[in-house]
Amino acid sequence: MINNFQEQARQMGAGGDMLIDADPAKGFFRVKLRNIQPENAVPQFTKGIVDAISFLGKSMNLTVKEHIAEEGESHE
Repeated sequence: MINNFQEQARQMGAGGDMLIDADPAKGFFRVKLRNIQPENAVPQFTKGIVDAISFLGKSMNLTVKEHIAEEGESHE
């Protein structure tokens, strides 16, 4: 299944890097995407990953609260 998704992404010219920083003992993790191609796909990649994490959390019986920054709002 992963190979199919990777092939579709390759055909679309999509790709990049995902950096994961985690401290499991504290229940903390963060994800940074970089070098995403095409550049205008960054919001789609980000939202897709957020949706996947949200789905996983809900499937593990966690209450999921999200804050998605509005355009122009910074989290840096």
